[in-house]
Amino acid sequence: MKKLLIDVNYQDDTNKFYFDSSIKNKVVNFDETKETIHELIQKICLEEGMELSYKGKPQGNIFVDTPNNGAKRVGYMYRGKTEIYDRYMSSPKTGLFDVWVSIKEVIDFDVEPLD
Repeated sequence: MKKLLIDVNYQDDTNKFYFDSSIKNKVVNFDETKETIHELIQKICLEEGMELSYKGKPQGNIFVDTPNNGAKRVGYMYRGKTEIYDRYMSSPKTGLFDVWVSIKEVIDFDVEPLD
């Protein structure tokens, strides 16, 4: 079993809607023999009210630059949708979002005992 650090951000390309993620530096247990990483992410997002489209399949990778002018893959981009409720709307609207998920593994640090 692995411990993962998950961070999720939502972005609406049309700038019509805003959906704030509460999934910031969330530590989760991941057993790759029981589910895939995409199933885990789909479950975590659904708990927050964001339903992933395309059956939870990622639509792209997320990269960060490395010091040696390379790139490192750090997560996935999904498409998602949720109902947006606003006091100015007569009925809820469906908001479509890019769902940016970065993933890191948490490893326990070996702390030396103090004398």
